Amino acid sequence: MMITPNTANIRKDVNLLGTTLLRLALPRLIVRLVVLLSVLAVLLYCVQGILSRGRGWLEFGLHVSGLNEILGKTVIDFVMQYQKYFWWFVVILVVLFVLSGLMSWIKGSAKRGRAALVPLGEVRKLCTGLSRESLDVLDWVWKDKSTPVTVGNLQTVLSQLRSGRIRKLDLARAQKLELDLALTPPDQSAPDKPLHQEGQREPTLLA
Repeated sequence: MMITPNTANIRKDVNLLGTTLLRLALPRLIVRLVVLLSVLAVLLYCVQGILSRGRGWLEFGLHVSGLNEILGKTVIDFVMQYQKYFWWFVVILVVLFVLSGLMSWIKGSAKRGRAALVPLGEVRKLCTGLSRESLDVLDWVWKDKSTPVTVGNLQTVLSQLRSGRIRKLDLARAQKLELDLALTPPDQSAPDKPLHQEGQREPTLLA
């Protein structure tokens, strides 16, 4: 007979795992937030600088290089009229490049965070605070016992608890028991029928 998981215990275990994960990930989350805000602030400053000073940079470049005299006033006026679109193109390229690098760094940081090892003290708190059913899920997630528990393992346990893994494990055990019973050979405890009835003499070479 399958046991229905205790909803209150599961809710308590989910809260405990969530609090543990937040405590372990908080330093890395703060670093990500600081880096993200810093990069966005620098990017905004650069974008504003490009858009506000681009015209002056272009005029200075044309004057220094002597192109304003070579190209003539008509060409220079045309270039200056549409130069803002060029700087917007430059801004879009810079923003895409910076955001691509930032997203790559965040993904790498998240991957390193999942691979971070869980301290022994945190594992001890979970072993004393989680219910037996949730510890069973942790044991199921932590397949390779030769490597320490990682933050990614705890994240998987949390998601599995929310998706009903306790009930699925219990159902799998019940199904395995039924299969084992079906594969067990029938009981052959009844003695074999003797070759000769009681009271009859067994044949010999002389008989």
